[in-house]
This record gives sequence, C-alpha cells and structure tokens, in this order.
Amino acid sequence: MGSWSSTPMMGSTDGRNNCSCYQPAEAELDEDRLGATRIKMSDPLSQLNALLDSNQGQDEVIPDANQPGFRISLNPHNLELWRLEHRQIASKEANLLLACLSSTGPLEDTRLGWVVGAAIRPASVKNQDDCKVLLHALGLNPDLVNSVLLNCPGIAGKVAWALYLERHGHLVATPVLDHEPNPNNNPRHATASTNDMKWLHPE
Repeated sequence: MGSWSSTPMMGSTDGRNNCSCYQPAEAELDEDRLGATRIKMSDPLSQLNALLDSNQGQDEVIPDANQPGFRISLNPHNLELWRLEHRQIASKEANLLLACLSSTGPLEDTRLGWVVGAAIRPASVKNQDDCKVLLHALGLNPDLVNSVLLNCPGIAGKVAWALYLERHGHLVATPVLDHEPNPNNNPRHATASTNDMKWLHPE
C-alpha cells in the first residue's frame, strides 16, 4: 500500500468561521457549454479548482448532505499548515497525510484521531480501492469512506489530501496545495503524486 512514517505532534487546524454546502459548478451552466464542461470537470485538478473558486471566503464546505459529520476545510491557515507539513515530512509520492493515534507500528493498526496531539503520518496509495481499504482500517465507516472518495477531487491519485478529526469527532479533509495561498489570486496548483505538477490556474 506504499510507504509511511511518523512525525512530531501537530497543532490545531480546526479553526472555523464559515461553512457552506458545495454545489457543483455544472448546475449553473447552459446546455451549449455543458458537454465541454463535463469533459473538463472529469479531471480531478479541474474539480479541485472549481471547489476552491466556488467557495472563496468559506472556511469549510459540507460536500455531502447525507454525511453532515464530514467537512472539507478550505481555511487558508489550515491549507498553509498542511502544505508545510507535507513538504517537511512526506515524499512527493505521498498522497495522504493522516492524523493518527499512534506514531509507530503498521499504519493500518492505528486509528484516525483528533488532530491536536496526533501523529501525522504520510501514506501513498495507488488507487481508490487501496485508499478505501486503508480508511476502513483506520476506523471510518463504509458510507463515510465512499463520501470521501466521491467528494475529495484527486484523492488516491494526483492530489494529496490530509484527513483528521476535529474536536467534536467530525472528519475533516484538507487538500494539500504546493503553493502557499495567495490573496491576489495568483495561480495555485495542487500537490501531485508524481513529479509532474499541474497548474490549477494555467496562465
């Protein structure tokens, strides 16, 4: 399932001010543009771009009304913390950062935990099937795992994601961007699982 390691404890990343429900951008398109947009939106980096652009100013998104305990954090402070954490502890092949209860032993033998005081462990999964097996082993129920795989663009592939619990026990996912958040909306791109980085906002 890939390689992983542990790192020192990480500080809080669950500061939240705003929350919204993510609505796919496709709903706002006219029929003439719908076909071309569907092709474009099949690319996970385009999906992540749409998620970021359509929720500017929101700290959190609830992507699945059937899983209200699952949040996607877009808080700039969180994005920066996870960007730095990935850079410090993970190889470029690592596409998951997991807040775990234990820093030692096989990854599948621990559980996801509250991010404060957790051991942050990177992992590399080759596909969504491997990711599903790992997340089940870490204690997530099947419906929640399916929601994560459906609503986190590029997970288990091109885009790295951090997964952790906040203090109330909600699961939080944060995309790991390899460019620090920029208030001037300069191009940003996602951390990929290979050396071939792809721009989210090509010039």
